[in-house]
Amino acid sequence: AGLSLGEYTAVVVAGVLSFEDGLRLVKLRGEAMQKAAEMSDQAMCSVAGLDRAKVDKLCEEARNADPSPDAECRVANFLFPSGFTCAGTRTAVDKLCKLATAAKALQARVIKTSGAFHTRLMSPAQDELSRALDEAADKMNPPRCAIYFNLTGKRVKAGADPATFVELMKMQLTSEVLWEPTIKAMIMDGVKDFIEIGPLKQLKSMIKRIDPDAFKRTENVTV
Repeated sequence: AGLSLGEYTAVVVAGVLSFEDGLRLVKLRGEAMQKAAEMSDQAMCSVAGLDRAKVDKLCEEARNADPSPDAECRVANFLFPSGFTCAGTRTAVDKLCKLATAAKALQARVIKTSGAFHTRLMSPAQDELSRALDEAADKMNPPRCAIYFNLTGKRVKAGADPATFVELMKMQLTSEVLWEPTIKAMIMDGVKDFIEIGPLKQLKSMIKRIDPDAFKRTENVTV
């Protein structure tokens, strides 16, 4: 499993794509997302300490308070219990931060990013990525191990036909990343040990909030 961009790492590790083909898709994905981000004034914010129903309600209020015709504000990443990243048009996201602060959120701050990733504002990027994934489909292999996809938070078994999950990869750019459900599903499926590969320990800290026992079996490998 991998969070957002990390899903492509998981797909390559599982042998679905070669490293080179995976890298080409990641490059195209990043460039397409940047172009989509430049089409309007977009932002993301981190909200922690409020339950999901409250965050959804505040997102709706913020969206309704934004007069722009493409107003957007919604949960983009469900990271851990009461921990979310929200995204949308900048006016709506700024409003959300104020509303969440007033609602006694433990954290409500705009984060440094260039776009409203995992929302409908990424639709132009999704279209471009979808075409590239269709072109790469013939080179895809059945995974040699299970993969958990962001869109569903559920397992795709080893040996599955890539045609059964390529749509999940296409839809990821405009859909919420279900990271907490992913980790819970992995634990329910019997996964015991977790290894985070990267320069920081963000995923490890999320797992600590999701399942303290799993956190004890989580290691970070710096690259």
